Amino acid sequence: MNHSYLRRKWLVKVISNSLIFLSVSKDKERIIKPSHVLLPLASPIIAVFLILTLIKIGETQVPAGPPFQSANTSGAGAYNVAVIIVIMAIATYLIYRLIKRGLIKTFEAIKNVLLAIVIISSTLFYVMTYVYGYELEPLANYPLSVLILSIAISALILYSAIKAKNVIARALAISAYSSMAGVIFTIALPAWTLALLLVALPLYDIVMVYKGLLGRLVTELSKYGEGKYPILRGLILDMDGIGIGVGDLVLYATLVSLTMLQYVLHGFTFIQSLVASLISLVGIMLGLYVTFRYLLPIKKYAPALPIPILLGSIPLIFLATILL
Repeated sequence: MNHSYLRRKWLVKVISNSLIFLSVSKDKERIIKPSHVLLPLASPIIAVFLILTLIKIGETQVPAGPPFQSANTSGAGAYNVAVIIVIMAIATYLIYRLIKRGLIKTFEAIKNVLLAIVIISSTLFYVMTYVYGYELEPLANYPLSVLILSIAISALILYSAIKAKNVIARALAISAYSSMAGVIFTIALPAWTLALLLVALPLYDIVMVYKGLLGRLVTELSKYGEGKYPILRGLILDMDGIGIGVGDLVLYATLVSLTMLQYVLHGFTFIQSLVASLISLVGIMLGLYVTFRYLLPIKKYAPALPIPILLGSIPLIFLATILL
């Protein structure tokens, strides 16, 4: 099976299924707990492990394929970011219209099918990469076993993300495919695209949450009371009435894995690269705390990208300054 085809199909699908916002139920106040800040960090933590294993194999740069451009230029980067934002905006609009019209079962069916496609294709990519990259016997000799293993893992992840009642189980499942998404972005998109993406998506997040469809979507979901997050389960990490979008988790994972990869590619030691990633992770954690503590209470929903991405980008900003 062609790895590039898997990556292209997966990359478009995961973008179209990502929401970016942070929300708290309006019907009653929520106490911010340490778990609300720590659980979203599972995605970037898993991403560090994934990028490390891919670095060891040497799978660190692959073409994204259409509709994206593979050239590492500012022009190509701007085009790629525009494509991503358009896909996300269209997906958000479709979700909003389905929910506004009360077509909940239709939305959930489409959501679950698309999630299944995303999870199976991305899991298959990683399983194939690890089995053949690390020459794992006897799996490497039986391609059908690789497919069966991928489907079994995917089924477990999908079930846990949508059906599990335990918050931690759901968080780990959602973090699993969010981290896979973030790392695939890191190795499939050119550096210019990723740099512009880390700037553009937080700005997009602010506009869409406060002035665009995401804020309206939260308002529309409030009509369903405490049952609103099961509607989006799989696209939202819901933590006792507080929800954070998968799109946020994907970008956190992208930032941390990109930090690790760039430090390695520019000649830093493994320890130095790991420390840089950990500093990025701490920045994201502090940014989440600030967002929860000061932004979320204002309207009961807030953009979850700007402050975490800004603080988490400090190691990359430092790297850029010493390379100029």
